[in-house]
Formats: sequence, structure tokens, C-alpha cells
Amino acid sequence: MSFTIHEVANRFNVTYDALRFYEKRGLLIDIKRDANGQRIYSDQNCDDLDKLLHLRRLGATVEEVKEMMVLFREAPQSAAAYETGIQLFDRLDRETDQKIADLQQQKVFLHHKRSVFETQKQQLLAGSESGTKVGK
Repeated sequence: MSFTIHEVANRFNVTYDALRFYEKRGLLIDIKRDANGQRIYSDQNCDDLDKLLHLRRLGATVEEVKEMMVLFREAPQSAAAYETGIQLFDRLDRETDQKIADLQQQKVFLHHKRSVFETQKQQLLAGSESGTKVGK
């Protein structure tokens, strides 16, 4: 199948400029053009875009993504090339674990503050009914 830039942008929730940027930087390759010069994206282009967006969301730099896209497209010819990919995946995995831990701490904070507000609201309501004021 083939897709227009509009279809791909909508499908992956990215801007046209982002798609052009990825193409210009060599992250998306072999994008065909129609008779009017409009980009036509293949299933392979969409698969590549999916991979690169995952890597970017995980925190990989543009250069790291470019390196990985080469490894995804072509079977590496050396153990060192595989090791480069493995090291990147390991680093991204550690960073993702840290982000999850940070989010869990934020969630604890939110739950605690919500509980405090709920208690204060209940005290305010109870005070209103009895005619007394509630402090901080």
C-alpha cells in the first residue's frame, strides 16, 4: 500500500515538518514521489517511522536513531554493530525504569495531596454544619 504525507501524519500523530525532517536527516529513506512531486510513503516507510518514533519517545537522540535505523534495515556484519544496538537498548531500558520510578513517586504525591484535600473538605463541611471554622 501507499500513503500520502497527510495520511501518515494523521496515522502517527506527527507533523508534516517532522516527516520532512526525518527524511532530510536520513531516518526515513526511499520515500517515493508521485507525478506531482508529492511524497508517497510505503508500508516499509511506515514501519520505519514506527520504530524511529518509539526510539525518540524512549529518549534516543536523532543520531542514535539514525544508527539504529541502519541496523534495523541491514543485518549488521560485525558483533560490534550488534553490541552498539544492545548498549543503546540497555541504556534506554534503564532510563525508562527511572522514568517509571519518577512517575510512581509523582503518583504517590498526587494521592497524598488528594487525600489531604479530601480530609480538609470533609472538615470544612463538618465545621459548616456545626458553625465552627476549620483551620489550615
